[in-house]
Amino acid sequence: MAAEADTRDFAERTVVGWHVLFGLMVAVTAAFLVADGHAWPGLALLGILVVGYVVLGGPGAWAGDWRRYAYIVLAIVVLGLLTWIDPASLVLLFALYPQCFLLLERRQSIVAVVAMTIVWNLELVAADGWSLGSWGVHSVTSIGNIVFALVIGLFIDGLVRESRQRKQLLAELHEAQAELAAAERDAGALAERERIARDIHDTLAQGFTSIVMLSQAAEAAEGAGDAEAVAARLQEIQRTARENLAEARALVGAMSPPALDGAALPDALARLTARADLGVPVALRVEGDPRPLSSTSEVAALRATQEAVSNAARHSGAQHVEVVLGYDEDGATITVTDDGDGFDTAAAPTGYGLTGLVARVAEVGGLAVVESAPGQGTKVRVRVP
Repeated sequence: MAAEADTRDFAERTVVGWHVLFGLMVAVTAAFLVADGHAWPGLALLGILVVGYVVLGGPGAWAGDWRRYAYIVLAIVVLGLLTWIDPASLVLLFALYPQCFLLLERRQSIVAVVAMTIVWNLELVAADGWSLGSWGVHSVTSIGNIVFALVIGLFIDGLVRESRQRKQLLAELHEAQAELAAAERDAGALAERERIARDIHDTLAQGFTSIVMLSQAAEAAEGAGDAEAVAARLQEIQRTARENLAEARALVGAMSPPALDGAALPDALARLTARADLGVPVALRVEGDPRPLSSTSEVAALRATQEAVSNAARHSGAQHVEVVLGYDEDGATITVTDDGDGFDTAAAPTGYGLTGLVARVAEVGGLAVVESAPGQGTKVRVRVP
């Protein structure tokens, strides 16, 4: 409720008070009319003014249409008639002057106030016989009323303008906040899709590739009549499939990789580099004193190493791959070096692997650098905190 109240402008917040003021002035005027013996037609005219306020003034103010102008014209006419019947009816000005500034724009309200004042001033002068003294007295009174009305009215108008600007700014702020929230949701969804894509590429896709390669090797061994090799390849296929299943469950459950479940990063890298399906010898060397890193850093380090080793073993034509895991006081550095064909790092990437590797490491506050050149092998260096 408080948040809704803050979005209302001055006129909206004080509308009940202005209704009460108008009703009070109508009641006082009615009392004067009755006391002075002018109940008819004075009370009838007051009734017309009240009906006009309900039917034209209020709805016209909210809608900002022609009805507010019609009500002001009606109020001037009714005030003129009531003033002719009983000058005490001028007490209505305490409600009608502010209404001009609440219902109309600034220039229009000034014109309405002046017109309203001129009407009752002329009637009072006429009632006194159009004498010079009457002109002087009532003109001074009229000027004083106009000055008073403008001071109070312009003050009200300033409050209304300021509060409407504040309301507009709040509306724009809420709209900007909604757009920002939508952009953050979209960015979050995009980041999540990229994370899932990296995880699938670094785990399931590589596992399926290994299964395909092992099945081809088993097929070749079967054609050569080497039953022992076929059995070995089938065992490797089963092991890889189980690992892929475990990786899939870990992705669904947003858990850490199975290779890190209950194991340190050096152990996980040792199992990775010892896999027979890589097709190329991979040596692992650990430097420094191993120490636990944050789970996000270890996951990023393992995934980056998997991608780098997989690329070296399957795409570079390397004969040897070396993985060096080095620890220091600020974190760990993993360097994967191969003696393969290399590539031009300035060329546009043809796959998702290295791009995803760099992005994954950056997410944990790390840094990944790929150094390569045609015919000179490739070195991938990953630094995680």
